[in-house]
Formats: sequence, structure tokens, C-alpha cells
Amino acid sequence: MNTSNTSKLKLLVYSGLMAALVVVGTMAIRIPTPTKGYIHVGDSVVYLCGILLGPLYGAVAAGLGSLLADILAGYVIYAPASLIIKAMDAMIVGLIYLSLTKHKPSQSKKMIVFSLAVFSGSLVMVLGYLAFESILYGFPVAVLGVIPNITQGVTGGLLLAPILFLLEKQNLLDKLVK
Repeated sequence: MNTSNTSKLKLLVYSGLMAALVVVGTMAIRIPTPTKGYIHVGDSVVYLCGILLGPLYGAVAAGLGSLLADILAGYVIYAPASLIIKAMDAMIVGLIYLSLTKHKPSQSKKMIVFSLAVFSGSLVMVLGYLAFESILYGFPVAVLGVIPNITQGVTGGLLLAPILFLLEKQNLLDKLVK
């Protein structure tokens, strides 16, 4: 097996592992919302998917993990939307974070970039579920899900930040990304 095939195999294995972690993070703690959805900590893993695996593989892992979590948790109606929304979320976080940190900026700049990436990904998530829930329940009801979704996005970023910076401090992020 040549190095290219070995690298692809590793990336597929890591993608499967990250998808499984998205499922666990999403299902571990679920707080129901007024729009029949739920708040969870899986978004921290969704963001990590985009950063560790890159935008493409991260999007696939985050989307599939979120889809499976919704199915297993009994929120089947959300599964197709979660597949798309969480994939876009991870893709945007990965694109922003990796493109703006490739020249090894200072820790403070990385923190700003991370915040921008999480804000952008969360915005996509909030607007995506607002649009989906507007179709399901109508706009006035869908608006009730905005604050819980913002809370979920911010919490995901706050939970991931110390983990991400610890990985970087130990030079593990570079090893994992490569």
C-alpha cells in the first residue's frame, strides 16, 4: 500500500471516528427546545471535525454524525436538515480556521480566528434551522428556536476552545491535521 493510500485510509478512519464522536456528543446531554429540537454539546465536535479533518472530510463526518444522532435519538424529522446544516457548519469552521491560521499566527490571533470561525458556523446553523423549522412549523414558532440554537453554538465554541488550544500547545493539532 503506498503512502497516498495509507493517508486516505487514515483520513477515512479518522472521519468515521469523528462522526461517532459527533453522535456521542450530540446524544450525551439533550435539552429539549420549544421547536421540538434539542440543545446538545455535539457542536463542539462538529467544529473540531472541520478543523481536524479539513472542510470536506470534516463536513462529511459532522453531517453524517449529526444525521445518525437525530435518527438514534428519535428526531428523525430533523435528520436530513442536520446532515446538510451541520456539514455546512463544519465546512465553514474548517475553511475559516485553517485558511487563517496556516501561517502560524500568535495565540491571540488564533483565538480571534477561532471565534470568527465559530461565529460563522453558528450563524449558518442558526439560520439553517430557522429556515427548516419555518417550513415545518411556520416562522413565528421557528423563531422560538433561535435563542436555543445560538446557545448551542456558543456553548460548543466555549467547550472546544480550551481543548483546541491545549492540542495546539502540545503540538498535537499539527500532527493530527497532517
